Amino acid sequence: MKRFFRYVSIICVAILLISLSSCGWFNNKMKNIKGQLIGNDFTIDFYNNIGNNILTIYGDKVGIEANYVSTTSIDSEGSKSTNYELSSVVTLTVDGNQVAQTGNTVIFAEKGLKKLEDFELSDEITTNGGTINILDRNINKIKNMIGTPKVVIICSQLGVPIAVYGGDSVYWEIPDDLPKTTKLNIDGKALYIHRANYILLDTDMIG
Repeated sequence: MKRFFRYVSIICVAILLISLSSCGWFNNKMKNIKGQLIGNDFTIDFYNNIGNNILTIYGDKVGIEANYVSTTSIDSEGSKSTNYELSSVVTLTVDGNQVAQTGNTVIFAEKGLKKLEDFELSDEITTNGGTINILDRNINKIKNMIGTPKVVIICSQLGVPIAVYGGDSVYWEIPDDLPKTTKLNIDGKALYIHRANYILLDTDMIG
């Protein structure tokens, strides 16, 4: 009997893993286990505030990390304390080389992730449906973990269009250790957006 329950447990775990393997959240976490951007072959595009592509770097081994700065505060009794805050400067490691960057819009696109060409977005969208907001919000959170069809429109910090990406299974999150950065997983490929304006839409909204 114990052996039977052991087999059942193994089968249940296998089914769970198979289900999660197509899940946007799971794909994203697997990227993190591999070392965030490391070993996935990225194209790194730097854009200035008016949307000009000022630099492109290709790397086989790419990492990104935040920098911390120390600040000193003094309380009402004159005691000093040291605190640490995230700096706006991020440090990139590209095939063993270091790049420090701040201020520019940076897009990290994993090899194989293609931009949507000739995409046009109407300046007006009319929608209907849904239930009640609190329920819809929770449903959307679950759908995000699974991965749903979405389009992301990326603009410079002054609002100039830069690129459009989209896919059938899109998951997104805001990493708590990277300043001004959003991470997406689009059909199994990672996309990092640093210091940019963007709009992330359900594909159903634009028909």
